[in-house]
Amino acid sequence: MLSVEFEDYINGILETIKRVTGSSAHARYLGRKNYFRIKTAFYEDENPEDVAKEILLSVKDSINENTVINEAKGINEPIRRIVRDLTNIIKTKEYGDYNLPEDIDNHQLEYDFDEDYRKLNLSRSYDIPPFSIEFNYDANFNMDEPYMINGSLLSDGETIAIILIINPEQYPASMYDLIADLNDIISHEIEHIFQENLRRPEEEIHYVEDGEEEPTGKEYYMQKHEIPAQLKGIKRVAKLRKQSIEQVISDWFKRSKYAHQLSDEDAQYMVKFLTSEYEKRYGTV
Repeated sequence: MLSVEFEDYINGILETIKRVTGSSAHARYLGRKNYFRIKTAFYEDENPEDVAKEILLSVKDSINENTVINEAKGINEPIRRIVRDLTNIIKTKEYGDYNLPEDIDNHQLEYDFDEDYRKLNLSRSYDIPPFSIEFNYDANFNMDEPYMINGSLLSDGETIAIILIINPEQYPASMYDLIADLNDIISHEIEHIFQENLRRPEEEIHYVEDGEEEPTGKEYYMQKHEIPAQLKGIKRVAKLRKQSIEQVISDWFKRSKYAHQLSDEDAQYMVKFLTSEYEKRYGTV
């Protein structure tokens, strides 16, 4: 049974689609076809108008595409698509190794959002270098935590590796937090892709010297190239959840305690440190 809040949310989306297409039947069809996308958007607290526009964008012959595209901001659409691809796999509970987007689209070996729009003859540029994702998905019934997740950019500079281990007994209750962490990780690693392609200030780009070892503990997260990547993910989650930056950072370290391998004292230090860094770059929280 649908909650009243979700019913109002999906009806608002269908009303927007109906207003643009002029067809109630077509709106209902698109609602059924994109049901899981809409449900995910509801849990992420996305603006229903934006979700409706994204759905309409997928049916080029139904709307004026350029109007929708010009209203899009930043790289939110690519991040949402990748999170959606990952959550669709998670929902299957078919554990294993996946290469994305290849395993969900045999004709696409990389995420190349600019090329996608060029194929549609649409004017849009995200300026994101093409990349792929290696997704390792597994289960562990004996974990105390609902799940463990970690992401990294591989040395080729164009492959994001994500490892997710879930406790099936705590799924799907854990999905709300998991979606936030996926948004964080994708935003974080795309920032590193920009760094690898020299599209960020030189002082924020990490050059690995021969024999160099990565720092551990809180020193790892305080590196100049790690700070902007962390803040990109944190900023996106704060926007989605409408929470303070400090709350998002605190929750992030609590959920990922084992992945971060920080003591409670160091985690508290990092919450204050990253909140301060956010204020320096984006203003008062």
